[in-house]
Amino acid sequence: MSTTNAADTVKQIVPNVVVVDPHFEAYKPLAASARLGKLNLHFRSSGADAMKLARQVRVDAWLIAADLDDMAGQDLVELIGAVRQSGDRPAAKIALIGDSSEPTDADAVLGHPLTFQDLEALLGLPCEERAKVIGPVDPRRVFVTLPVGVGAAVLAIAVLMMG
Repeated sequence: MSTTNAADTVKQIVPNVVVVDPHFEAYKPLAASARLGKLNLHFRSSGADAMKLARQVRVDAWLIAADLDDMAGQDLVELIGAVRQSGDRPAAKIALIGDSSEPTDADAVLGHPLTFQDLEALLGLPCEERAKVIGPVDPRRVFVTLPVGVGAAVLAIAVLMMG
């Protein structure tokens, strides 16, 4: 297998997961899995920011809270579902996070605490199968992306704690 093909395979096997929820702290178990290289995790607090990100990266799974900063989670599920049906992008799995007694276009309705096993079930690809393909994980990998404002705030807090 050539280096280019191996890199492409890793990109396909390590899922890009977008969490759209203003409460990032609720996803600590997934962040821990991201640190281990099991997934690429992207946090956004609004539907608009999430849709912008979707134009830049391949998204394998959406984890969408019921209430977002700019819209209802169900509205974002419907927007993503419309894009998914247009065939412009590969079909990503969608999970609505929280209680939903109303019908939804999401593939699943999940609750907190959300684990990596929940994500594997949503994606349908167990960790063992991915590990066979990607081999050992590079610890220098970036595991979480945050919007610029949140990233700056995290950096400022880290500097204050160190100083």
